[in-house]
Amino acid sequence: MVSLEREFAEKRADVEAFQLALQQLQTRYLSELGRYYAELTAIQAAIEEAEIRLGLRAPIDPADLGAEEEGGGGCSNRSEPSVDLKRMFRDIAKAIHPDKADNKAARDRRHSLMAEANRAYADRDGDRLLLILRSWEKSPEAVPGDDPAAARIRLERRVAELKEQLLELDIEMADLARSAIAKLKERFDEAASQGWDLFAEMRRQVKREIITAKFRLTGLQ
Repeated sequence: MVSLEREFAEKRADVEAFQLALQQLQTRYLSELGRYYAELTAIQAAIEEAEIRLGLRAPIDPADLGAEEEGGGGCSNRSEPSVDLKRMFRDIAKAIHPDKADNKAARDRRHSLMAEANRAYADRDGDRLLLILRSWEKSPEAVPGDDPAAARIRLERRVAELKEQLLELDIEMADLARSAIAKLKERFDEAASQGWDLFAEMRRQVKREIITAKFRLTGLQ
């Protein structure tokens, strides 16, 4: 049990450290390169408009935009909650209310679950509420009593919970490693190990592309 708790804490720290590194890279990328790519995108859009005006490019078919507009219509799922949804939310609130916790860690966990339940209820997401309720029912805190049998069940559930959380951390780390920003981080790390400033090279490259695009736009005007 102690070894599992330690492994979980270490693995969670690794995931959080990796997440932080990716966030820092993304922030730097947007800060140092974002405005250049935004300028290039605007120039490219102007080139496309000029080419359409001069008959060098086929105009965009409004029908091609229909699906995007329909998909981004901002439809809200804010209908009146059903009786079953209200009942499920009441059951969750009654079971996991933070006031029932007997220590800070348990209270924090209950607060987190309650916040998640509130979001699911606001979204009218009955499936998510059901998952929260079932997750709670399988948790160690859901077992009442101070007798040895209750303590044993809580211990068994905590072990199972830790194993599941370790698997979730493995999946989360794998997903992070496959992300585009992680791939970009690999490139930057490899370049740095060779004494090469990839940020500076990318900045020079996008500036060259901006100059080329401006000349092209000028020729079309």
